[in-house]
Amino acid sequence: MNLSRIGIILLPVCLMCISPSKAQVSSYKGKVSQQFVMNKESVIIDQSTGKRITYAAYDDILKRNPGKYRTQPVFDKYGQASSYALIRKNSGDIHANGGVVMNSDLMPEVGEHLPPFVMKGLDGKEYNSEKLKGKYILLGFWVKFEKPLYTLASTKIISNFIAENEKKGIEIISLGTTLNTEEECREAIPRRNCGFVPVPESYGFNHRYKIGETPYFILLDKNGIVKAMAPHTEFAATIGELSLK
Repeated sequence: MNLSRIGIILLPVCLMCISPSKAQVSSYKGKVSQQFVMNKESVIIDQSTGKRITYAAYDDILKRNPGKYRTQPVFDKYGQASSYALIRKNSGDIHANGGVVMNSDLMPEVGEHLPPFVMKGLDGKEYNSEKLKGKYILLGFWVKFEKPLYTLASTKIISNFIAENEKKGIEIISLGTTLNTEEECREAIPRRNCGFVPVPESYGFNHRYKIGETPYFILLDKNGIVKAMAPHTEFAATIGELSLK
């Protein structure tokens, strides 16, 4: 069975390559390379028809149409690449080493319901967005909990925001996605309050919500609707100043 590399998705902060289902991550030096392995059991959807195709049919299409298709992992509510979309390339695709730049136009927007998620925190708890209705949720999208992005200054504005609202009796569930393993999270997270519960090996959620800039934050209201969103540099002005009720 042919398990050759089939495509690359290039993101502003991380590099993710698909190699025809467990993701593997290379060394981190400002960019990250993830490989997703496909096999006979992989769910492959032909985007043109919306129907599932076999791996053999998929492989045949690629062989008969070299360079005309790209394959994109589809991330589910668990942040996992549970299926793959076969997409015919068009003139609007931007290629870099055979890849496609993340389309930030597909990010969630203020006023929209955020597609559901189920995250397992470093605290051992499961955070299911469907079961968290009635509470504010702050999602922080990171690459790794390490410098230069992850610092005392970068987390203090988050912990301050959470603390100020707690004083008013407002609970905010704050979660942070990362490529880090559980062990790496425990080593990287200091004893001081960082303002969120780390979610180990959860970078798939960055892809699910098309987050191309990190750190990036999305605040959900009590109904699961996006109330505000901002990159870290605009957190204080866009989210930190909000008056929650």
